[in-house]
Amino acid sequence: MIYTASIDTVKDTAKVSAQVTRLPVAKGLVYRFEVEFPPGCCGLLHCQVFDGSYQVYPTSRDDSFHSDARNIGFDDCYLKMSAPFEFTIKTWNLDETWDHNIQVRVAIASSEAFMSRYMPSISWEKFQVVLAKAAIDQETMKRVAIEQIAKELEGI
Repeated sequence: MIYTASIDTVKDTAKVSAQVTRLPVAKGLVYRFEVEFPPGCCGLLHCQVFDGSYQVYPTSRDDSFHSDARNIGFDDCYLKMSAPFEFTIKTWNLDETWDHNIQVRVAIASSEAFMSRYMPSISWEKFQVVLAKAAIDQETMKRVAIEQIAKELEGI
């Protein structure tokens, strides 16, 4: 399944006032992510994608995707296995003259059979073990990132 969000962001939207768009998705494995910046954005429109308070894309905390006339897309194996089943997309537009639009696309494999296509060299049983380990590792990374943010906020 491919989920999309077409997001208009008005001019002069600062990062601290980022627009928030929720993209409902199904439970499963994110196997492809794309964000399309049409011509004219000039790198002034920025985008970040979160799973709860954990920044998923780009993975570098506080960084953002921004470009002009480009489709940033890549294959991934991000597990979205816990509710709420949505991604939070934050956008801001530093252009002082024009509003801009981006298209965000998230492709998710929600069935076990479809998920196994992304690791064809191993059996389903082994794939389930790999998925379980990946989910634990991913949750650990999220917890560490969220704890770090909480500590930084306490120091403010």
